[in-house]
Amino acid sequence: MLRTSKSSRRRTVPLLAAAAAVVATAGTVVPAGAATPAATAARSGPSTLWATQLQFDDHGTPWSTAQFEAIRAKGMNSVEINMPWDRIEPAEGTFDFTALDTELANAAAAGIRIVPIFWQAGWGGSPASWITSREITSGGGTGIAPAWWDTGEQQAYFDYVTTTVRHITGNSGYGGSILNYGRLDAQWANDGNGGWAPADIAYFHDHWLPRTYGTVARFNTANGTAYGSFAEVPAATPGQALAGVYQNFRQWSVQDTYDRLTAAVRKVSRGPLYYYFGGHIANAPDIGNLPDIFFGLARRYDVTVIEDAAQSPGLTLTFGSLARGYHVRLAQEWTAPTEAEMPAQAVQWISNYGMGFPYAGGEDFFIHDGTSKDVIAYPIYTDALPTLQGLSGSYPQAPVAVYVDYSKAWGNAAGGSLNAVENQLTALWSRHQSGFTVVTSDEVKNHAADLSKFRAVLPLNGADANVTAYRKAGGTVLDSGDQLTRYAPAYAELASAHALQVVPTTAAGHHSAQLVLAEINPYFPYDGAVVLHPAGLDLRAGRYHAVDAATGKALPQVPQSDGGACVPLRMGTASLTEWKLVPGPAPAGTPVPGSCSTTSGGATTVGATAGGNDGSSGAVFQNVGATGLGADGNLDTVTLGGRSAYETWTTARTGVGSANAYLQLDPGSAVARAATVTVQVTYWSEAGQGFTVQYDTPADAYHNGPTVTGDGSGSWQTATLTLTGAQFDQAQNLQADLRLAATDPAQPLYIHSISLTADGN
Repeated sequence: MLRTSKSSRRRTVPLLAAAAAVVATAGTVVPAGAATPAATAARSGPSTLWATQLQFDDHGTPWSTAQFEAIRAKGMNSVEINMPWDRIEPAEGTFDFTALDTELANAAAAGIRIVPIFWQAGWGGSPASWITSREITSGGGTGIAPAWWDTGEQQAYFDYVTTTVRHITGNSGYGGSILNYGRLDAQWANDGNGGWAPADIAYFHDHWLPRTYGTVARFNTANGTAYGSFAEVPAATPGQALAGVYQNFRQWSVQDTYDRLTAAVRKVSRGPLYYYFGGHIANAPDIGNLPDIFFGLARRYDVTVIEDAAQSPGLTLTFGSLARGYHVRLAQEWTAPTEAEMPAQAVQWISNYGMGFPYAGGEDFFIHDGTSKDVIAYPIYTDALPTLQGLSGSYPQAPVAVYVDYSKAWGNAAGGSLNAVENQLTALWSRHQSGFTVVTSDEVKNHAADLSKFRAVLPLNGADANVTAYRKAGGTVLDSGDQLTRYAPAYAELASAHALQVVPTTAAGHHSAQLVLAEINPYFPYDGAVVLHPAGLDLRAGRYHAVDAATGKALPQVPQSDGGACVPLRMGTASLTEWKLVPGPAPAGTPVPGSCSTTSGGATTVGATAGGNDGSSGAVFQNVGATGLGADGNLDTVTLGGRSAYETWTTARTGVGSANAYLQLDPGSAVARAATVTVQVTYWSEAGQGFTVQYDTPADAYHNGPTVTGDGSGSWQTATLTLTGAQFDQAQNLQADLRLAATDPAQPLYIHSISLTADGN
């Protein structure tokens, strides 16, 4: 049925009044403790989201009751559907809810809820065809999203969302809404860094600058300029003078718009609301996806944050910490990668779920669409649901903070770089498996975290004013991740942290812990032991033993002096298991292994050869046969000089300025634990071509080792070289430990084989 609104909605929005209620000075987020009447209203629908995502309908036909029943039978309570604005509102002010109403009725009949995902742009049917403005990028290109500050079209989107939510909020098949603005679940268009449309610049001049600075004289004083009016202030692009001012405006725009959109929806519905957070920590300066903006608003309006890319331990650790700091529920979503990496990444995503406790808000599988992920990854997710749904308690927290300066995302050119933060966090946690807290500069600014509460702070991307003040007040500032364990004892020791991860949740009474173990390596199994430490798990002092959670039977184990247990373990790649650490010694008759070590064993020589790249020799070349443009590590298999070889793509093929052959080592090998390694590489010597070995060290994921240049004779040659000070953390792209970087990426580098031998400890 078509329903037409009573009047046209293309009108100017009273934005400045709303903005005044949100921000008083540039870069200030809504206080975390702020509340509104809507925020305290009881929410309807399931409190924890167990969902898969679907297209809006099944190729033009509403999803049936039987299809929803099949999803419900897998253990889920919700289905997210991607809303096409153009179909719901085919003409401005005219709505067609026919298909949506049918799906809501079918979902209700199946005992499941529908959670609509509102896209302003970037998904099929969004924006509506009658929305005509478009973003402009910093380079002058045209984006695909509507101009952010076209106020008439912004209001049209608000009206589309609120009219739809008002229509469906009382339906028994309705399970809440996911609110987005901008392109997909990023904010400013992530296909070219939007934000410079004429409407954006006009709003910057006419509203934001006066609201933020009051007078142009105050602006000049703050920025060392001499403008005669706000109209003269440039909408500076990255790299230009005053780029930080415009970046501050862009971030404020995200905050202000989501605030007003959420407030508008809360006026028509008490149902659950969700924010997507897309992208990664490094994206914040470009696409305006600052985590604290969303957590601050989520606390204000009682919204659950859905973290995309939740397979990343560094990102999920950050979001779990923010959830605890802002007291906001956190759900997690994962987008499947290539088929080869899909199973291992799926179990990593699933096991990361415990990092969000006690504010864990469920899981979302992207996307149930009939492709290979439905065959490979979807069953891993659905099989794990009973385990995830049975978790409770809290992720253990030690009194140490890993601090991230986010000021660069607000336009502070002197702020710490965010490019490597996520990988650094992952590497820290993988090595130490401890419950440190991630604290952001925005979190401190918003009074959601207080550094003085921590016994020690490790600045990850530079010591800003907050860290300086903490130090002056007598706080302990660490300068190395290896110092973490003095203040945050490990809850688990592993033989190879890059093949296995352990994520615990500790019971409220601190008398037991649940542990989800995931074998996360797509190439190599885990073969070693796990040592569990009660102190790191935040358990009461005493004796504990490990049991299999599924059977309750004690595992073979060696008691430890601290009351914990060492458990031998062999797990196949990309697998999951669940243990519990429970009070008391292991029952009589429990096997006690003769040895249980996390520090010895494994091959002293590993290698890989083109054409036999199955990992059986302890190393793998990655991205063999990959086809993605823009990737610097794509490799083809060729035959040259009578031998098989891997050939790097040239810059002309990839469109990027470097060419590399990435390698991952068996993390359980002695080589992966060695600091000094002898490397032999058999390569084709071509005039003008060679390579540099770049490898993981404690200070640099791409440390420059020796450079090799052959005689250019067009023949196979073997180079022998030594790497020193290595710390293989899989910190490079593709989770690689090292790479061979082509000297001339404009021509192919050909590699036949590589071998690596551990030299000492």
